[in-house]
Amino acid sequence: MAKTVDEIADLAGVSVTSVRLVINGQDKKYRISEKTRDKIQGIIKQHGYVINQTARNLKLKQTQTIGLVIPSLTNPFFAILTETLEAGCRAAGYQLITACSGDDEETEENVIKNLMARGIDGLFVTPSSADRQKIIGSNRDNKPIVVLDRDFGTSDLPAVATDNFKGGVNIGKKLAGMTSELFFLGAGISLPSVQARLKGVVVGLGSNGFKLTDNEIIIHGKNERINGYLIMQQLCQRLGRAPLGIVTVSLPILEGAMEYLRETFGEVNPGMVIGSFDNHPMLEFCPNPVVAMKQDTTALSELALKLMKQLINNEDTERKLHIIQPNVIERQSLSKP
Repeated sequence: MAKTVDEIADLAGVSVTSVRLVINGQDKKYRISEKTRDKIQGIIKQHGYVINQTARNLKLKQTQTIGLVIPSLTNPFFAILTETLEAGCRAAGYQLITACSGDDEETEENVIKNLMARGIDGLFVTPSSADRQKIIGSNRDNKPIVVLDRDFGTSDLPAVATDNFKGGVNIGKKLAGMTSELFFLGAGISLPSVQARLKGVVVGLGSNGFKLTDNEIIIHGKNERINGYLIMQQLCQRLGRAPLGIVTVSLPILEGAMEYLRETFGEVNPGMVIGSFDNHPMLEFCPNPVVAMKQDTTALSELALKLMKQLINNEDTERKLHIIQPNVIERQSLSKP
């Protein structure tokens, strides 16, 4: 079993300082005898050695950990973003500790307090509300904080997010020529990302002569699968049938909507046009024509981590919203004519 510096010193019968000097290759400079050096190196060769991380952390006043607070890991976008960010942190020598808030303000406050109490070196956070972002920005305890995915503009914290408006415009332009009937199914309307997506879709559709009326915009609750189910239920009951085209504000809403259609009609009509914010690999197997916005999780995580490392190292960082451009993917129907 590998030994700590203290254990090596005990086995060699020398001081901890002597062991550290040998390990760091400074034994000659400080005139450590060859006999002592050979004894220390022999023990290290036999057992190996490990750094006492607790002592190192106390000395450096760092824990090499970074916190991440997101709404949910059941949302595929956040799951992929978390995995990508964790890999980047690990490569940079940090351990990412993830907690979910459920977009609940009280839960978010508690998990952030717990992470701060653990002595994290920094925090990535997707705030649940404008008030919460303001509070986080004013009570940061001198900890580096980077806002991720959504920015309410209520703090001077650096933020990294996708250009949801432009993504919405591009989706709207494509959908305008694909269906004669379209409904926007949404949730979490207080979120800036949702507002930008809805506005973008309306603008994109309008630029190609397709007007989305208030009656065709259905918003309910949070971005959760159950609300997608309930929204589609409401829409189908109103129409007396399944819609010809939908655009959903998030993957959980799309999952819930598809679940209702399958449960109620036995299948999802392969002719129904689907617009989706956030892309999922399973959409490739969907027989429907699909237009999906794909966020660049690699670029989002790399930029967020770059800003975090700058803050940790007390380097100058632009306190602004950093925008990453998305891609819009169009898939034609797989169904036979």
